[in-house]
Order: sequence, then structure tokens, then C-alpha cells
Amino acid sequence: MRITKERLLTLTQTYINKLIRSDHSVVCVYLVGSMLEEDPFINGTTDVDLVIVHNLPVSAPREIVTITPEATLDIHHIEQNTYSPPRKIRKDPWVGSSLCFDPIVLYGTGHWFEFAQASVEAGFFQPEAVIYRSHLFSKAAREKFNSLSKTLQYGGNYPATYLKTVENAANAVATLVGKPLTDRTMLKQFKTIADDLDEPELMADLHALLLGNRDISPYYEYFFNAWKYYVEFFGNNPVNSSMIKLNASRLLYYIRPVEWYWNEHLTSSIWLMAKTWSSIANFIQLDDNEYYNSFLNMLEISPHFYYQRHNQLEALLEKVEDVQEKWVREKGIIEP
Repeated sequence: MRITKERLLTLTQTYINKLIRSDHSVVCVYLVGSMLEEDPFINGTTDVDLVIVHNLPVSAPREIVTITPEATLDIHHIEQNTYSPPRKIRKDPWVGSSLCFDPIVLYGTGHWFEFAQASVEAGFFQPEAVIYRSHLFSKAAREKFNSLSKTLQYGGNYPATYLKTVENAANAVATLVGKPLTDRTMLKQFKTIADDLDEPELMADLHALLLGNRDISPYYEYFFNAWKYYVEFFGNNPVNSSMIKLNASRLLYYIRPVEWYWNEHLTSSIWLMAKTWSSIANFIQLDDNEYYNSFLNMLEISPHFYYQRHNQLEALLEKVEDVQEKWVREKGIIEP
């Protein structure tokens, strides 16, 4: 049976109804993420992002619940006290955005959600709060960038650090106009964001940092099959318990978009492959793996290309900081 958005929302509500009968700590459940879009699917797959607020401490902040092979519930459990004081959440790009970008309440007690949202939203879109959140990402990007040389000297996951630098830089820009981006749609959505800021060259800069001089597109079967093998192996491995986003129930969530994006939006496919494969490398030794190393070298994001990529990365970070400064001037903010 073909899965639809309406069917998923019905299954989600059924899950919530069962949950609140057994867990009396639940204060509110609200829907965020791709299910707020008219079409949440990429090649027939999606997830249902839920925030569940509890009036007691939570034992596990994140939980994945299987609905169908093509869709899961991606649940973030948050203690009610986290939302206080509101000024703290206005500075939080993740929790604050979950409240302030039109979530849908699926369950609530009293008027907790309305009060929490109104309290945070009152200052969330003020320029001072926006630039604060943007600076969180640009500073994190700088920190990751500066740590790249240390991974060469002392060891560490160089590709993951490289990619996190790029991701934080992209989100520093994205949060100037909206909420942070997520892996499956980051590269596709970034073009609109760059255009909105009248900085279209940022899209080209981002693409250039993820593509090498050689065209990777003819090597789809070689890289896709190797990547898929490790994603499936890791997803079904007990060692994966500490990284639930890649557990077995979410394999299609990554595999299907990589398949579809390869011919439709190559850098999005590459991004998903690189992010997941480098995450797996934190748990499974891949330093001498022929397929993984060939992939990194083809993209020129392995340690061998550190000096070549260093100036490119630094130029991107400087451009992001210039965009922030321009935005501050346009908004008339006087920063301390």
C-alpha cells in the first residue's frame, strides 16, 4: 500500500494516543520538520519529527520508532524545564526553531504550548537574537576548521570534521533567514537561502568544497554499492546503539534519497553519503578501506588534500562572516 502524508499522520496520532495512556509525564507533543511541508517525501521516504515534552527528567533524549520501512518517528524527548527561561530558548537555534516555525500541536495539557511558544516567539525573530544564533554556527565552524590540522597531527576523523565545518558554515547563513538545515535537504535548500540574501555565489562555494576535479558521477555503482554495504552493516550492528539515527529501521531514509539525488542533485547525494560514511568511520575502522578512501580522494576531502582545501574553507568562512556583518548593518544592529 502506498504510504501518504495523511496515513502517516494517522499512524502518528495512534502512537501518541497509546503513549499518553501509559506515560503520564507527557505535557505536550508537537510536530516539526518535513511533515510540515506539502510533500515531505524524497523518493518515497520520510520521517515524522516529533518533540515530546515531559514534566519529569528524560532518560533518552532521542528515540526512533518504526512506522513502515519507508518512514519512522524521529522523537526528541525534552524536559519541560528546558524551555525556561524563554530568553535562553530564543538563543537556541534548534529548540527555539522547533517552537517558532509553525509546528503543529498533536497533544497538549492545559495551555503549556501556547504559553511557551508566545514567551519564546516574543523575541525570537528580533535581529539581535537572529545574529546570536547565526554566530553560534559560524563560531562552531571556525572551531572545527581550526581543529582540522590537529586531526592530522594527533589523529581523528578528518573527513567528519571537514564536513561539520561546511555544515556549520551553511547553517550560519541559513539561520539569518530561517531555521537550521538538515542533511537530506541541506544542499537543495541552501540555494534559495543564498538567493534570499543576495549572495548566490555562496551556493557555488559550497558545491566546490564537496566536489573534486574528477567527475564522480560515472562511478555511481562502485561507490553506492560499497556505501550501502557499510550503512546496512552498521545499521544492523549492536555497536550502533550510540548513534540511533543510522539504525536498521532508518536505512531506506538514507538509501532512497542517495539513489534519487545522484541524477537529480548530485551534491545532495554526495553529502548524504559522505556524512553517513564518515560517521560510521567513528565506530568501524575504515582507514585502509579501498572504497571509503577512494570516495574521499575522488571528492578531495581526505587528509591528503588538507593544504589544497585549507584556503577554500577559510575563504568560505570569511565570506560567511562578511555576510553576517552586512546583515547586521542592514538591520541597524549595534553589536557589543
